[in-house]
Formats: sequence, structure tokens, C-alpha cells
Amino acid sequence: MTNQGQPLEADVRPGLVDAGQVIEQESFRIIDSEALGHPFTGEEWAVVRRIIHTTGDMDFAHQVRIRHGAIAAGVAALRGGAVIVCDTRMIGVGLAPWRLEWFGNPVLIPTADPETQSLAKTLGTTRSVAAFRHVRERLEGAVIAIGNAPTALWEVVRLIAEDGVRPALAIGVPVGFVQAAESKDALWQLQHQPAVTCLGRKGGSTVAVAALHALLELARDRRS
Repeated sequence: MTNQGQPLEADVRPGLVDAGQVIEQESFRIIDSEALGHPFTGEEWAVVRRIIHTTGDMDFAHQVRIRHGAIAAGVAALRGGAVIVCDTRMIGVGLAPWRLEWFGNPVLIPTADPETQSLAKTLGTTRSVAAFRHVRERLEGAVIAIGNAPTALWEVVRLIAEDGVRPALAIGVPVGFVQAAESKDALWQLQHQPAVTCLGRKGGSTVAVAALHALLELARDRRS
């Protein structure tokens, strides 16, 4: 037995189970107990719960939106070794290397390409927009994760709606006060695009990483 707020001493004795796993499972138990009546399926909840676990914010139980079929699409793509395209280095750094090794998923951060700076000046737009336009072909069948730049998400939405680009999954959770909520609403309006997003201003790279980790865990579970 463990009590909320008390050390888990009895559960972390050597030879039993990894201490981090004990804490994680106890955290999940607490989250489950405080989020009764949520509308998500089991696999959808695995994603939302990990976001809550990562952020400590129970509001995400009411703010996350997951398109029907999005989890299956993301899991299938990751199991097939799909590239993960991110808008920030923070997402790339935050992804656990051992999870990426399960299916050999490469991580692409377009804004890290020096060419995107000059391209942004040529196009008269932000570096995030230029970066995603620059790697348009790499977005086909990819898992896209945007946690910081609303302009990057707007460009992804445009590429999907106007150019017919078809990512396997778009995780669009940019945080902020300028165009963040609007860009996420625009993604959600793409009825045929598998997507994970959230309402309002909340979000961020940590949310995107949490969603990706949950999906990778689901992909591993399906393999076993």
C-alpha cells in the first residue's frame, strides 16, 4: 500500500521493480482516479494521461482533442519507421533515444537546416514556415509534432489543405498567446487528417514529446 504524498519505500526495494516505474504507475493511478468520466478510448487515454503526467495539469483531460483513428494511424506509422518531423530542437532532445530505437524512427528538425534562414528571407516569412515548406516531400507519411510555433502549424495545415500533403499523423499543440489557439482550431477543422491537438493557449514541446512517447509505447505494446 502507498499513500499519496508519502515515500514509496516499500515498493522500491532492490530486486523488485524499477523505482521510476513505481512512481510512474502510482502517478497514473492518481490521474485515473481524478479523471473519472473522460470521453477517451483506452489508447487515446494512454496519450492524454501521459500528457497530464508530464505537465501535472489535469486540464488536459478536457482540452485534448484526438481525431477518430488518429492513434491507430500514428502507431502504424511509427511501427513502420516513419520519420518524426518536429518544429523545435527541444522536441528532438526530449525524445527518449531508446524509444526511437524500437522502430528506428529518424527525427527531422527542419528549422535546424541553415538554408531555411535564407529561404525565409526570400519568401518574406518566418523561419518555421520556410522550414516546413522546404521539407514538404518529407511530410508524406510522417508523424509531425509541433509544440512551439503556430506559424509552423499554419503551414502544415496549408500544405494539407491546398497541396494535398498527407502526413500519417499531425500532433499540433503549439503554446502561446498569438495564433496558437487559432492554428490548433484550423488543424482540427481538417476532418480527414489524423490529428492530436488541444484547445486554447496551452501546449508546448513537452506536450508533443509526451504524446509521441505514449504512441511509441503503444506501438511497442502491439508488437509484443
